[in-house]
Amino acid sequence: MDTKAPLDFRRALTEDGQPLCAHMIGVTLELIANKWAVPTILTLAQARGEPLRFSELARAIPLITQKELTKQLRALEAAGLVGRRVHAAVPPKVEYWLTDLGASLKPVLHALARWSAEKQPELAGHLKRNNPEAFAAIVARAAAQDAAQ
Repeated sequence: MDTKAPLDFRRALTEDGQPLCAHMIGVTLELIANKWAVPTILTLAQARGEPLRFSELARAIPLITQKELTKQLRALEAAGLVGRRVHAAVPPKVEYWLTDLGASLKPVLHALARWSAEKQPELAGHLKRNNPEAFAAIVARAAAQDAAQ
């Protein structure tokens, strides 16, 4: 095997024989791998299909601003992961829920959570040794989130 040849992810396969498309994985990660996407998705997932009002979402996600929540919901709605319904009322009543596409992310996020919990000590050890600034930032962010709850 030529080790100098670039790996062609377009032809690589996952363990179950599905095509491994690094580009689409990257696109998906750009959508969900930001500070507020996963908490928003998981909060809507906990509602088990019931719509949540904007104010309920804002209260359920510590430290998020209205501006950030609005931005996140718009991005998730544009991707088809979140549904939105506006009721004609004063004040306006807006509800959000996970679409079937959004709900299909739950097993992926749960698998990532299991992996993270299992590997957290090892990851933390590497970060503490090799990138103390990043490790300190992670510890500070976790402390802030714990304090907000």
